[in-house]
Amino acid sequence: MLRPTAIALWCAVVLAPIHAVADAPIVVVQPGDVLSLIAERAGVSVDQIKDWNGLRSDLIRAGQELVVEPEETSSTNDGIDWTPPFDYGTSPSTMREKHSAPIAAREASIAVATTLEREKETSKGRTYRVKLGDTLTGIALRFDTSIAELLQMNPGLNPDRIYPGQTIDIGEPRPEVTLTLERGDTLLAVAERYGVNHRDLARWNSSVRQGRARPGTDIRIYTRIPVSPSEAIGPTNDGRLHNGVPLPPHRGYAIRSKDRAYGTEETTRWIVDAFDAVDAKFKTRKVIRIHDISDRNGGRIRDHKSHQNGRDADIGYYQDKCPRSGCPFEDVRASELDVARQWALLEHWLKNDQAEMIFIDYRLQARLYRYARRRGVPKAQLNRWIQYPRGKHEPVGVIRHFRNHDDHLHVRFVCPYSDVKCRR
Repeated sequence: MLRPTAIALWCAVVLAPIHAVADAPIVVVQPGDVLSLIAERAGVSVDQIKDWNGLRSDLIRAGQELVVEPEETSSTNDGIDWTPPFDYGTSPSTMREKHSAPIAAREASIAVATTLEREKETSKGRTYRVKLGDTLTGIALRFDTSIAELLQMNPGLNPDRIYPGQTIDIGEPRPEVTLTLERGDTLLAVAERYGVNHRDLARWNSSVRQGRARPGTDIRIYTRIPVSPSEAIGPTNDGRLHNGVPLPPHRGYAIRSKDRAYGTEETTRWIVDAFDAVDAKFKTRKVIRIHDISDRNGGRIRDHKSHQNGRDADIGYYQDKCPRSGCPFEDVRASELDVARQWALLEHWLKNDQAEMIFIDYRLQARLYRYARRRGVPKAQLNRWIQYPRGKHEPVGVIRHFRNHDDHLHVRFVCPYSDVKCRR
């Protein structure tokens, strides 16, 4: 029989108050969870979780809420690499690759992928040495994989007979996708669509119950299933396009050549989304021209050194005075730029982390920068987005100067997360 002092001590440990900042990320302890496993999932240490939650021991209970990341760290690290590769007009051998560039992926309607910077054992190698007390289920959960994948990668592995010291191939980490549920979506349907076990999906989203999976709910998935039919293969100046998607018509732009307006599914959708955003913001409409994206199958395209894998697009500038047929594809002075519409178009891509690089003449950058500052965009944010005012030869910012871009801008979209051969 437990003594009263022992019972009091146990209650004090289990019911210890949370001292972390309000609104910090929280997980709900599930049956079978242990503190070390929760720490592995969150990419933090056991000591950090104990400190943030005022825990005096490793004892936790099912249903208990635990803070797994303080508010200040969750709001300052966006995981974005703001120095994308500058490969326009260069040869493949001299291209500077950046494997940490932002990734993006969306299900054909609304899913969005996130960049992962978690310090997990998956980032150190492809194998795991079994420890005392491990189960194959726990290992699969810890490394965001499934028992089926572990068995496939380890022929002859007995799931009921693993032992300390045994080495298991855990494979490469699966990308994390955040999906916003739409009307009619269910967790079972999402699990089937992305090729994951519905039990795994439930564990990854312990706070979401099947009956509470309402439209607008964000859920987390680890999957290798491509989320679009197209694929960008290789770098933009030495690549190709698989299952290219034609840019659809839109009342906000005119396409010069349909034969040269193929891109990845993400590229074409992000272009349409940005023009939808401009239309929604302005009562009157202006039409600008879209010249080239890629050929149907990518590869070399006349008049370009890039535009080979469906991620590049040449788009005219909004001008103050344009005929009904559309703003002409010609040199634009800064004083002639319709800066409000132009910034609305660019800001959509920048805010959604969809643009890896945008080439704009430095003179036009100056007017865009001053307009954005007047609109209240923080200087620190603009320093990450725009090269101006640091000089047109400084390799900083998403928007950069490059010669011959005073009559059009050149936007290069990020590699979709599922396009594993993009840039290779």
